[in-house]
Amino acid sequence: MGIREQLRQGETVISDHQPYYATSHRVIRYEEIDGRVDLWELSYARLTSVEVIKMPRHKMMIAGTMLVVGGAIMSATLAFITSWFAILAGVGALIYGGIGREAYYQLHASGMTKEEAARWRLVYWGNASFIRTIRTAIGERLD
Repeated sequence: MGIREQLRQGETVISDHQPYYATSHRVIRYEEIDGRVDLWELSYARLTSVEVIKMPRHKMMIAGTMLVVGGAIMSATLAFITSWFAILAGVGALIYGGIGREAYYQLHASGMTKEEAARWRLVYWGNASFIRTIRTAIGERLD
């Protein structure tokens, strides 16, 4: 069984990024797992927006913290002039890591529960065309 058998009369698939499908009437999440079909849908009428969610770069923040601490220790004990550069680089790494990077797209709909919200998170990388289709369908301004 495939996605085509799940479509309504007159409904067509406009764009897809498996397991997500944008049709002419709704967004569908369709998965076949061990012969069992899981299908969730979100109509365009209910869909309110698509948001890009950023997450901090924890490794960069850890490196920045280590640079700041190491620089402070060197400055206090050895009085190296380069320790101030380490402190400044560490602060920069902390700020850069805190800004974060794009992690995923979140589809928002009216009356959506936390469980539903978790289901409608799409990985950021590789989904731009699919998200553009959804934004066009709901009339959201394209970035």
